[in-house]
Amino acid sequence: MSDALILIIAGFVSGLLSGTVGFGGGMILLPAMTSCFGIEAAVPMSTVSQLLSNIFRTTAGFRQVRWKKAGMFLILALPLTIAGAYGFVIVPKEIMTRLLSVLLILFALLEMSEKFRLPKSRWTMLAGGGVAGAINGLLSLSGPVSSAVFLTLGLSPIAYIATEAAAATVMHIVQLAAYGEFGLMSWRIVAEGVWAGAAMMLGNWIAMKRIKTIKRKIYRRTVAVVMIACSIWLFFSV
Repeated sequence: MSDALILIIAGFVSGLLSGTVGFGGGMILLPAMTSCFGIEAAVPMSTVSQLLSNIFRTTAGFRQVRWKKAGMFLILALPLTIAGAYGFVIVPKEIMTRLLSVLLILFALLEMSEKFRLPKSRWTMLAGGGVAGAINGLLSLSGPVSSAVFLTLGLSPIAYIATEAAAATVMHIVQLAAYGEFGLMSWRIVAEGVWAGAAMMLGNWIAMKRIKTIKRKIYRRTVAVVMIACSIWLFFSV
């Protein structure tokens, strides 16, 4: 199977997933891109694809975006995205990826037990944004963390996905600018990222047509299950 076909299939599947639960696209794309191009190219390439996907999801639910909440989230997310992008240059990627996978699995298990909830407050948005930004710059895998933060707002599925996507769009723009400054971008990375991103948008479009009637309790549990599955996959893919 050619690299291009692998990216298109991975992009479409990741688009279905991220369009349904609000994250997971990067956790599917990154292993696929790493297998084809190596981790150094895969992270910025995945960021290009996710930027297109997040723009689409923001546009699809534009009227339901909670802009003030997204802005609060970005206060610390943006500077720490830049710091994380620098860390990507110097930190061992395999160690960071496996540590993140374990932490996400633990969080998802707590979420499913319904004995743990992040508090609904501005401090959750600020601190969560900071953590998500750092992980975003390092591995372009902030989706599960930012999703956990935005779930505290109790939004409808469409509003939740669109608001998280709006914040992620800004983070990815800053992230790509930082990668460019650190010499990590090339026209090939952009081109391959656009191919996968187009497939992601198609998957997003199909998924977002089908989530409007999902009950919130079922939705939260679905997010947790997907988080565990993607984290296990990510752990063993590096």
